[in-house]
Amino acid sequence: MTSRPLRTGRSTFRLRANAAALGLALLSMGALCTAPARADSTSKDARPAAHASIPRLDTAKAQLAHAAGLKKAMSGTEGDARDAARKLAIEAYRSVREYFAGDAGACAEAAFRAGELLRAGDDDAGAQSEFAIARDRGTGTSFQVRAMMEIAHLDRRGKRLEKALDGYEAVVAADAATARQKDDAALWSGRVYADLERPKDARRVWQRVADKGDDPLDRIRAWDMMASLLVDQGDLEGAAGTLEKCREALAEVSQEESKLGERVRTALASMHAQDELTRAVEKRHDGAEDAKGDKKERGAGKGDEHGTDKSKQRGKSKKEDKKDDDDDARAR
Repeated sequence: MTSRPLRTGRSTFRLRANAAALGLALLSMGALCTAPARADSTSKDARPAAHASIPRLDTAKAQLAHAAGLKKAMSGTEGDARDAARKLAIEAYRSVREYFAGDAGACAEAAFRAGELLRAGDDDAGAQSEFAIARDRGTGTSFQVRAMMEIAHLDRRGKRLEKALDGYEAVVAADAATARQKDDAALWSGRVYADLERPKDARRVWQRVADKGDDPLDRIRAWDMMASLLVDQGDLEGAAGTLEKCREALAEVSQEESKLGERVRTALASMHAQDELTRAVEKRHDGAEDAKGDKKERGAGKGDEHGTDKSKQRGKSKKEDKKDDDDDARAR
């Protein structure tokens, strides 16, 4: 009769022990789940937490695809709805580096995409921060140099011209940059040189692209920029000569019966400098005509004045003659 309570006591003890062990296990799991969040909050490079409605998917690739879908969902939205959709897509891209921090390539792409969205929303400071992450984590990916270019563009638009120039020249010097990217950066650096009133340096970098550019269209852009600068400086003859040199340099490829040849012909026909030169020549011609007209009017005015003086003199002489006649009559 006394053995049953003892067995019941041992069972109760075992149940209580198992419950305690289960509780400890659950506490350990909770600690493990919250550990990354604590580490992020104390990190030197803390990142904004992902939006609560953004799930953690199995892979970085899937996480990127989810963010891309949210970006696509912005299409057709306007006003506050568009702003909210953009914010959600940005947080989705940021979640990639929160959930998959070890995948540098995916983090670089996600940061670049987030930077594009922030730039489109006129948040230049936020965009520059994301592009900087893409640049720093994008080693070995195409996003590194692309981010470098975007940072330079933001500096140029923000009138931080010296920083922009450094950024473009860094792309030109980057081993990871393609020939096209180097040419594009050189063209923009020339634009910054012109804004800094350093026309010789601008022509130097543009001439290099015009002579040795990888893409014929970039070569046309370089010639176009040089001619536009000459128009701005009032050297219309020099601008006309530069446009002619461009046509000569691209003559062979422009005659090709290919898609490239067609694109080159279109680019040559739509050069901005040609329209600018036409307007400048017309303005100079109109100014010369106005000056000629003013000169004629001044000459005519002098002639009229001289003619009036003669008429007055003739009138005066007639009066004097009549007076003389009257005097003679009185004398008789």
